[in-house]
Amino acid sequence: MKNDAKINWNLIIRWAGTLLSIAILVYLFRQIGAEETWAAVRKISLWRAAAVLALVFVSRLATWGRWHTLLQVQALRVRWQDSLRLTFAGLFASNVLPTTIGGDVVRLAGAVRLGIDAALAAASLVADRLVGMTGMALALPFALPAVSGYLKAQSASGAPQTLVAASIFPGLFGKIQHAVKKVFANFGFWLKHPLILAQALGFTFIHMLATFLIVQILVEGMGESISFGKIAGLWSLTYFISLIPISINGLGLQEVTITNLFSVLGGLQLSTSITLAVILRVVWMIGSLPGAFFIGGILGGKQPSEAGTENPNGNAH
Repeated sequence: MKNDAKINWNLIIRWAGTLLSIAILVYLFRQIGAEETWAAVRKISLWRAAAVLALVFVSRLATWGRWHTLLQVQALRVRWQDSLRLTFAGLFASNVLPTTIGGDVVRLAGAVRLGIDAALAAASLVADRLVGMTGMALALPFALPAVSGYLKAQSASGAPQTLVAASIFPGLFGKIQHAVKKVFANFGFWLKHPLILAQALGFTFIHMLATFLIVQILVEGMGESISFGKIAGLWSLTYFISLIPISINGLGLQEVTITNLFSVLGGLQLSTSITLAVILRVVWMIGSLPGAFFIGGILGGKQPSEAGTENPNGNAH
């Protein structure tokens, strides 16, 4: 009963955080007006939109490559087709479905059906997350000049202005501390395979590079500029803040964080940063849509290789 109550409270907190974040985003949107936002969107040329879509799938394939690499530590080799289907199904659950069934749950269920030991499958997902966090942590120092400059400016003005997301920074440091403990608890198995870890980290860098380029292309397309290093630092901050479990799949929280960090610390206009946040949410959703063909079958109990090969009427695609 206590455990059930705990889960229910967790669900309430996540939905409340999601609704609050969305409410803040709507408020900011109303402050700048729909016309100004739409004007920023119209500045983005077709070639930039095409480049962003291409980079999104580079990013998605890099996340698949990272997890697929980490799965190759056991005797049972996982087919790349199966891990690819599971990756996109997980991405679809995380970025498109407004549900508490996260992408890791979908990937775990599919991996177990492939015959992978449940403990190893779960550990591979933890390792996948930790490798991703390691890559993003390496980009955090690039945010220090922007944070330092902001704090100095606020100190000199004598009227400090706090970020909307500032109240959750203590949770951010707690999250990082918890992640470090997990590294020592769950990373030992992969430390025996340093080459696999290095390859997985390489895929993380590809994913990060694609993400940073997407942001830079969109910002420049809207008529503003921001250094690549600053993008890396601010995005890493956004990443860690979005991991705090106070909303459903980071919905709303990520957008509010992007809007605040890129406007206050990045120097972008509010209309540009909020437009960037909304476009990125749509872009991640588009990049996750292939998973729609597989998630139903995986959750329904099919092998990942069978999911997506039949339509609801049983006819082959």
